[in-house]
Amino acid sequence: MIIRITIVAFMVFLIGSNVITQVCETPLNLSTWSRKGAPNGVWDVLGSNHVIGSIDATTSSYFISNQKFINVLIKGTISVETSNDLDFVGLVFGYHNPTTLADDNNFNFYLFDWKGESENSAYEGFRLSHYNGFITLDEQKNYMYGDSDNPPIRNLIAEKYHDTLGWVAYKDYKIEIIYTSNIISIKVDNNPIFKRVGTFDLGKFGFYCMSQRLVHFKNFSYQSFIDFFPLPESACIGKAIELYPYDPLSSGLPDFVEKLFWDFGDGNTSQEMTPIHSYYTAGTYDIELIVLKNGGCIDTIMKEVTIHPNPIVDLGNDIEMEACSSIILEAANPGASYLWSTGETTEKIELVSIPKDTTVWVTVDKYGCKGSDTILIKVEEVQTKLFFPNAFTPNSDGTNDYFAPVGNTSNVALYQLLIYNRWGQQVFESANPDIGWDGTYNGRTSAIGTYIYKVSYQMENCVGKEEYSALTTLTLIN
Repeated sequence: MIIRITIVAFMVFLIGSNVITQVCETPLNLSTWSRKGAPNGVWDVLGSNHVIGSIDATTSSYFISNQKFINVLIKGTISVETSNDLDFVGLVFGYHNPTTLADDNNFNFYLFDWKGESENSAYEGFRLSHYNGFITLDEQKNYMYGDSDNPPIRNLIAEKYHDTLGWVAYKDYKIEIIYTSNIISIKVDNNPIFKRVGTFDLGKFGFYCMSQRLVHFKNFSYQSFIDFFPLPESACIGKAIELYPYDPLSSGLPDFVEKLFWDFGDGNTSQEMTPIHSYYTAGTYDIELIVLKNGGCIDTIMKEVTIHPNPIVDLGNDIEMEACSSIILEAANPGASYLWSTGETTEKIELVSIPKDTTVWVTVDKYGCKGSDTILIKVEEVQTKLFFPNAFTPNSDGTNDYFAPVGNTSNVALYQLLIYNRWGQQVFESANPDIGWDGTYNGRTSAIGTYIYKVSYQMENCVGKEEYSALTTLTLIN
């Protein structure tokens, strides 16, 4: 991914395998925020970027933005102006509930909380949790002050305790949080505390107090970055690609985005939020997304999409072949996957001893793009048995001089032909279908008339193996 910027000052974050160049640092306007959760929480706004949170009872209170965030770096300072109590301070993000002021409430947010220097009632250090469910005032002590883990109401994601990790009163701490659709990363005074990869959603941001007074949240700002997701990242000619300026599996468009402009790299553009586009020529295209954000900052993001051609498959013209012959068919397109009507999955197939007219098709899939072709193989009729004439003329004229089977005899086995005259006397015998009767008996020409013959044989070819026998008559004609 390439992000071009026109601002000199910038920060670079390495998230996964993408380098995201961060620009447009915008102060958070706390004067537009509101108190949520416990009715007895107190939040004093001292300026557009300074608020003090206080709560004495063992309950939680939140000071929440009116803007939804995702894909941001948020940073600022936290300090506590008292050495009494030393309980919990923190940040909430991906925030949805509570939306009302009540002791018993629905909760849905991620919480980074930090316990102050050691007391007997709780460990000092850091926790990262997700809350999602209805929690009463009485239950808050267990789930937020205590360490009860009861998913999904409270799902403890990470914790880090030590007797040197609690916050200290009257000290400013620099807090940084990266919150994206797939990562949570938190630092305190540039020291990494937690980093978790997952699927995280769009939500509001806010500050948190639990049984703690005089907590200062100051100088908070956010730096936003946009990524976009082509689905799919490669496609076939004519197939639609959906484009999202956010991760469609986990989040929505952040509130800090004002306008979008898409350039698809083929001469077409769009200002829709989630356009759908198709390409009709194979190749690699640079899709450019120009994002106008709050404060007039503009980021440009570019990604490549690859458009693959549909495979060209040509099995050739329909063909006529001799019976029981063979043929090799080739679908070409090396590296593709194949499915033939025969069930084979190779680039080439051989059809052996084709017995009858056959239609063969193949489907070729390469990069998810498909092509297909069909061929008709017409086959001469397979000879499945011998044909015997009902008469012959053994007059030495070169035509029809022998009584023998007509046709291809190469596949004949166990052949026997017996011929009898009208008195039942055997006048001829042959065990070879290529040797027929010449109409003589004991060297003398047989009489004109009707004779009886008995034949049996076995025929084997590409159709199969069959046995035949017959008892019938033939006529000897001079």
